[in-house]
Order: sequence, then C-alpha cells, then structure tokens
Amino acid sequence: MEQTEKETFFQEVQDAELVLVGIGSEFSVKQADRESLLCAYNRLASLLQGKNYFLLTINTDDLIFESDLEKGRMVAPCGSEKTGNVVTNENYDESWYLPQWQKYRMWLQGTVNRRLCILELGVGMEYPTVIRFAFEKVAYLNQKCVMYRVHEKLAFLTPEMKDRGIPVSENAVSFVSSLQL
Repeated sequence: MEQTEKETFFQEVQDAELVLVGIGSEFSVKQADRESLLCAYNRLASLLQGKNYFLLTINTDDLIFESDLEKGRMVAPCGSEKTGNVVTNENYDESWYLPQWQKYRMWLQGTVNRRLCILELGVGMEYPTVIRFAFEKVAYLNQKCVMYRVHEKLAFLTPEMKDRGIPVSENAVSFVSSLQL
C-alpha cells in the first residue's frame, strides 16, 4: 500500500465514530518476533488513542496484553497460553472470557447506523466465525461502515463487500508498523 493509501487509511480511522479491530495470526509470536509485534501493537494503540474502539484477538500468546492498548477494550476468546487454557485444549473453559465478550456485544450494539471503521489485521482462516465472518456481517449490515482487511495472502473480500471493503495485500505487522501517525 502506497503512502497516500495509508494516509487515507489513517483518515478513515480518525473520521470514524467507532473502530472495531480484529487481530489474527500474523500478529502472533509464531509468525513474527516479539519486538516487532510490540512495536506494531503500540503503533496501533497510538492510532486508536482517543477513539471508541473494541478489539478481538484469536491469538493466545498474551503479548497484546503487554502493549499500550487498553485492556478493558479487548477480548481474547481463544484463551491464554500463560494460564494453559487455550481453545485447542480438550477441557477448554470459556467462562473466563465471557464477561468481556458480553461487554464487546453491548459495544457492538452501539455501532448500528454509526460511522464504523473495521480493521481486520492479519486474520486468516483460523476460527473464521470469531472475526472474519462476523466482521463481514457487521460491515454488510452497517451502511456507514468501511472495512480494511490487511493480510499478506488472504486479503480478498466477498462480492458483497466491494463497496465498503478495502483489501490490503501486505503483512499486517509490517503495515501497522509503517503507519506515519
């Protein structure tokens, strides 16, 4: 994405009343080094500063919780490696994240008919019902929405999203880290 397109991206976030962020596996320690991830998370925190936002992550490495992002505006429904409670475990306990999930659902209800900017960053096809499909549905239903899907290999959009979606074929960590704020 060229710098003028990144400036448009920045402006879309600034103009939005609300920002919904999805963090996928490109932001995991399995795909990027810890220092690069923290830099990108903190750049994202600067971008979202002063905004009404909510963030979902499918990552279980807990690194996001070490960033400057507001912890009360995040939910990690796939679990936490630090606690040993992750979605891939046979005895995964969902109850620990449900209060924050309820807060997210209440926040999401407030996005109806408001200028919403959706940032889907590095979300692939792991657990697509948590972020990818759910965010497409929100964008489809909200006529005042713009959605950015940033992924190195899976930035494609459905035909229904062509008027409100912008695919960015770039690694999400690199993309966020290179934003000029």
